[in-house]
Amino acid sequence: MLRADRNLTERLFSQGLLKVLVCTATLAWGVNLPAHTVVIKGTQIYDPKAGGWRDLGMLDVMQIFGRAGRPQFDKSGEGIIITSHDKLAYYLRLLTSQLPIESQFINSLKDNLNAEVVLGTVTNVKEACAWLGYTYLFIRMKMNPLAYGIGWDEVMADPSLSLKQRDFISDAARALDKAKMMRFDEKSGNFYCTELGRIASHFYIQYTSVETYNEMLTRHMNESELISMVAHSSEFENIVVRDEEQNELEMLARTYCQLEVKGGPSNKYGKVSILIQLYISRGSIDTFSLISDAAYISASLARIMRALFEICLRRGWCEMSALMLDYCKAVDRQIWPHLHPLRQFDRDISSEILRKLEERGADLDRLQEMQEKDIGALIRYAPGGKVVKQFLGYFPLVQLSATVSPITRTVLKVNTFLHLLLFSCSC
Repeated sequence: MLRADRNLTERLFSQGLLKVLVCTATLAWGVNLPAHTVVIKGTQIYDPKAGGWRDLGMLDVMQIFGRAGRPQFDKSGEGIIITSHDKLAYYLRLLTSQLPIESQFINSLKDNLNAEVVLGTVTNVKEACAWLGYTYLFIRMKMNPLAYGIGWDEVMADPSLSLKQRDFISDAARALDKAKMMRFDEKSGNFYCTELGRIASHFYIQYTSVETYNEMLTRHMNESELISMVAHSSEFENIVVRDEEQNELEMLARTYCQLEVKGGPSNKYGKVSILIQLYISRGSIDTFSLISDAAYISASLARIMRALFEICLRRGWCEMSALMLDYCKAVDRQIWPHLHPLRQFDRDISSEILRKLEERGADLDRLQEMQEKDIGALIRYAPGGKVVKQFLGYFPLVQLSATVSPITRTVLKVNTFLHLLLFSCSC
């Protein structure tokens, strides 16, 4: 729904001109629209992260029911939930607080510990145990130890669970040390941050993804291998392949994929690779589940690419850093590296002009030096010269100069000077 239509609908409903509003779950979650009665029809929602349908959680139900009977608008409210019979008892227990909510923090303990080490708030095992003691995980560990793999004999031997705390922290620290995300000195118990751990924390890269990159990332990779490696990221591990998507995936691979799809569309990683290339190519999708999966992938793609660029840069891999930077820009601007940079403005510059610029190998430096009439003559369309010259103003011109002086027989001192010339654009 367009923002203007959505705002109009919200305003009419809040003023009482609309008596009934049927909306999606996302609208019910995020918009402050008070109502007397709220009805949840069906408790199954599609979750791209899980790669399928899941039940509404208790927090979601309470968030939606919270729209009913707001104190400043109404004296009472009603909440109605319509679900299948087998789920009825489950939601009744949740609504009456008879089913406790367990912590899922243990699943992301490594990532969170790494983040604390990077911030400097945790520097050793003792501080990490104290940090863990403030979490909801530790509260539930004492209330329901069996749910977290703690036997009654361990509880009897260690009622405070301090030893189990230390075990959780030590295991996570060893795993992070093995992945080179931090250094763990087991004798002293101290933690030391590494560049890889800092990059993972800054770009929210999961520990399991870093393990994958350590295994697959090499100094020399081609573009299809790069996309395949990104497709193996654990951020996309819940993407599944469905039979009803195969025909469209094959069509998308033929139409939009400019690189080899390793594994093909019937493979999970092949599907992710296709959707990554589709995103860069600005392609369109018809199948609902593919639309959701593509949106889920695109939400994480830019930060993963940027993190890989930083990793290559810190390792001193010149060629891979340049390739990763090209694909960072490709994802940000949704344009393939080999295409002309002016294709970013394909809504304003005709495809025919862009095609001629690519055929004639007219790069930005050459076009910056040309006059409007020269550009018009190059593409054999005089009015197009003015349009191209206008949009060239969006690109800064960088002048680079350098001086090199020897320090020793094996060390050189290089001074570089960058001069940034910005052009004003009248378009």
